[in-house]
Amino acid sequence: MIKKDSFEYRFRDSTDTNKSSPLVLMIHGYGSNEDDLFSFASDLPENYKIISLRAPYSLPYGGFSWYDINLDNSSNIKINISQANDSILKIKNFVENDLTNKFSFDMNNICLIGFSQGTILSYALSLNYPNLFKKIIALSGKINIDLIDKTAKDYSSLKFFCSHGVADQVIPVNFSRESISWLKSKNISHTYKEYDMAHSVSQENFYDFLDWMKLNLK
Repeated sequence: MIKKDSFEYRFRDSTDTNKSSPLVLMIHGYGSNEDDLFSFASDLPENYKIISLRAPYSLPYGGFSWYDINLDNSSNIKINISQANDSILKIKNFVENDLTNKFSFDMNNICLIGFSQGTILSYALSLNYPNLFKKIIALSGKINIDLIDKTAKDYSSLKFFCSHGVADQVIPVNFSRESISWLKSKNISHTYKEYDMAHSVSQENFYDFLDWMKLNLK
């Protein structure tokens, strides 16, 4: 893999010039790029600033990722924890430094939208830095406990929309159900929905999380 030292991203500005707007940060899945989730941008409320990031590691066959994925001798998926933690810290620093120096937005109203590997990072970002990333839309992903800081945190301000396809063969739905059980054990506010779909975002899924955004990002 080839690592990029700075983020490439797509940007859509807010139409609200009178006050700081909510910031929506999109984190794509393995092998994709910043254009993928940004395809939702035209249908999101105009008062949001939207940034869709490109992951820092380029893949040899095209596309990008936030960390390496490999199979061990028993065909179990193993992730590169060091690369994942590096990507998590890089996103946090990007928001706190690069974006605050370049754009005006409401630091208390940031929403992460992740898909698949991007959801795994979104969970980790919010659970590790709950004062900064209070709202996430977790699409077709899971919580990876190895990426979560074990230090006690205040999760009382977090709000999650989580969804998964019952026919998902990339990240089976049971992983998401286990993640929801973990959220419940921490009393984290969340909405969870399952859909008759594979590893994707159906139209029904999109409209459901859009409704959730309109209620929670104002």
